[in-house]
Amino acid sequence: MSRIFYQRATLRYRSLIAVGFSGLLTSAILSTPLSIMAQSRTVLVPRTQASPVQNSTGASARSKAPDTAILPAGLPLRIELDRRYRMHRGARISGRLIDPVYSGDHIVLPANTVIDGTISSLVAIRGMNRTWALLDGDVTPMKQPVLAFAVLHFPEEQRLPLAADATERTAAVVKMGPAQSGHSLIGAVKHQIDAKVKSVDSIVQSPHKSDLALKFFYGQLPYHPQEIWAGTQFDAILVRPLTLPDPMAQHPLPVTPPQGQIPPGTLDVRLVTTISSAADSVGSPMAAVLTQPYFNATKTAVILPTGTRLIGVVTQAKPARSFSRNGILRFTFRQVELPGGALKNMHGQMTAVEGRSGQNVTVDSEGGAKANSPQGKFLAPVLLGVLASHSFDADQGAAEAGVYSNGFGLVARIIGFVAVTPEVSAGFGFYSLGKSITRRWIMPGQNVVFAKNTRMELAVEDR
Repeated sequence: MSRIFYQRATLRYRSLIAVGFSGLLTSAILSTPLSIMAQSRTVLVPRTQASPVQNSTGASARSKAPDTAILPAGLPLRIELDRRYRMHRGARISGRLIDPVYSGDHIVLPANTVIDGTISSLVAIRGMNRTWALLDGDVTPMKQPVLAFAVLHFPEEQRLPLAADATERTAAVVKMGPAQSGHSLIGAVKHQIDAKVKSVDSIVQSPHKSDLALKFFYGQLPYHPQEIWAGTQFDAILVRPLTLPDPMAQHPLPVTPPQGQIPPGTLDVRLVTTISSAADSVGSPMAAVLTQPYFNATKTAVILPTGTRLIGVVTQAKPARSFSRNGILRFTFRQVELPGGALKNMHGQMTAVEGRSGQNVTVDSEGGAKANSPQGKFLAPVLLGVLASHSFDADQGAAEAGVYSNGFGLVARIIGFVAVTPEVSAGFGFYSLGKSITRRWIMPGQNVVFAKNTRMELAVEDR
């Protein structure tokens, strides 16, 4: 009896297990498509919601470039001061751009943009410049100002912060011209007289005549205040990149590098390496970059964009030598780096360059630069010799003694007026004559030096 009961219980338990397993299997099979559909909805819906909105042209709104331009660190800004400032550390100064700044194919910083800053430090001037100042009777501790520009007055009354350190740059543009003709003494003296007349005319027509007069007066004093004069130029080097509003950023002209030779024209460039007739030799490499875009003939496309790198080589270098023999420097640009990185041959010859103040450089028809003798090489010693010889006149008056007492600024003039003796006037007169002969005839001549960031014009020619 018990055995029959056990068998029936076992069969019933097995049937229950079979039914339960069948139910689990059926529910698993039926629920698989539903779970797959549920997973599809949870994955696809977020992707659809996260997809960016597209504009009418099909471009992604998130990929739209901002209307800005970025000027890289190391870019120089040429700044000129419009008024005189006393040379004190921490003094506030203000200047304006004298050269526009390009980004791509258009200007992003126009000329006359105002930039504010301060005098960050004063660097002592040493070497020959300091020695000659002492020999001329100027005992003022000479300083060179270093400026830090911090605020840019952008159009529409916007003020943008920037960081740029600036050092003084006294330079004038030298255009290509004919070589000086005539090597006779009379011709040289005539040329120097003409140069002096032109110099006086430029002073009279200068907008900073009062500053020039005060500067001349300070030059006669043994000790005087130090000023940063109106018209002084500085190269302000960006310490970090500067981001500017640029409405034209969305509409650049197409860049079409030349397939054959680069079309003839004029390139505006700045040096990225310093070159010198004293330090460089034939074959020394040099480089420059474009400061303005080089357009095609119709100005509908850019052949070479701003910042394009040019590679050149020094072809002649002769250092300055004793007895006032000046240096000579000649170079040419032979390659240009296209936007894609490929190098293309070219022939770029200098037609104009910024020369350092007092360097008296001329550019010849073949692109060579030569330092000329300083103004007054012949005229100044002759006039000083005449004055020194007349100082021995026993019957000279106080006024004549003051005129004959040259060479030591106002100190010599006062002593000459007070002493009124031929020996004193003659001493100062011959002292001045000796300085002039030493400086203009015995010492080495001028070297040709074009510092980093010097601007120049290149003529591209077919070769």
